[in-house]
Amino acid sequence: MSSEYTLVSHWTVARSREGLWDVLDEWLATDDPMVWWPSVQTESYDGNTLRLRARSVLGYALRFSLDDLERSRPETLRFTSSGDLRGRGVVTFTDTGTGACSMRIDWRVAVDRRWMRLTGWFLRPAFVAGHHLIMRQGERNLARWLEAQPS
Repeated sequence: MSSEYTLVSHWTVARSREGLWDVLDEWLATDDPMVWWPSVQTESYDGNTLRLRARSVLGYALRFSLDDLERSRPETLRFTSSGDLRGRGVVTFTDTGTGACSMRIDWRVAVDRRWMRLTGWFLRPAFVAGHHLIMRQGERNLARWLEAQPS
């Protein structure tokens, strides 16, 4: 079985996509763009490479970098990833017409952790479920963080 995964998440955010881009630009101007997501910790960020540690609700952690951030405001954010999760991702932002926007996060990766490659034939459903759980948590954390901020 392949060590490649197609991970797609859909988030709804209570900001227009322009408003969300303003927030994104603010975060990317700091040294901790992930301050709103406790399960995903910034290990370092130099304005170009974002090194992260993500703690799975299933008890393991992954380290990876997001590189080559390509911003096309307000439609897309593209990136490559390296480390435990190697691949490419694109986030697409779409206004819903209700003062909110939807985000489609499409991340295609291969796992580079040896134990994950060796057990993927059996644990693949758990890895996918773990990803969906942490992404759902991210959507909720983002909503709470945005609620606490002025629009």
